[in-house]
Amino acid sequence: MNAPQIPANGAALRRVADVCGDEAEILALSVARFVAAGYMTSDVACWNAAFDGAEQLLGAAEGCRFVASVVAIIRALRAERDADWSFMPASCCRVTGHECALVDLINRGRRRLRADLEAAAAEITGRTAAPRLVEAVRAAVEPLEAAAARLAPPACRGGVVLH
Repeated sequence: MNAPQIPANGAALRRVADVCGDEAEILALSVARFVAAGYMTSDVACWNAAFDGAEQLLGAAEGCRFVASVVAIIRALRAERDADWSFMPASCCRVTGHECALVDLINRGRRRLRADLEAAAAEITGRTAAPRLVEAVRAAVEPLEAAAARLAPPACRGGVVLH
C-alpha cells in the first residue's frame, strides 16, 4: 500500500461522490482508507478511527461488523495482490484508480454478480483467480446492505431523495 499518485496526463482524480453509489460505499471506502493507512504507518489510531466513525453512524455492534467486513476485504487484497496499492486519506474527496476498482468490486458483490465479481477480483489482484478476495466481498454484502438501509437519506414527497 502506498500514497496516491497523480495521473501522468495531469487529469484530475475522480470524486468520491462520482464513484460511490450510496452512503454505504462511501463509508466502506473511508474505512478501507483508514485500514490501509494503518497498515502503511503501523499506527493503531488509524484502525480506531475506522471503528469510531462506523460506530457513530451505525451503532456499536453494526459498526464493528461493518468495519470487520471491510478489513477482511483489505486483508484479502493484501494477501492476493503483489503490486502496490494507492489510496487517498480517509477524508479526501478524490479517488485513485485503485480505489475506483475496489468500489467497483464491492458493487459487483452487492449486485451478486458472481462471475463478474470473480473476474474483477482476478483483475484487481493481477492473478488468474482471487478466491479469498471474492469470499471476503461476498461476506461483506450483508453488512453493506444493512448499512445502506440505515444510512439512506430520507426521501421527501414524491420519492425524491434529498442530498
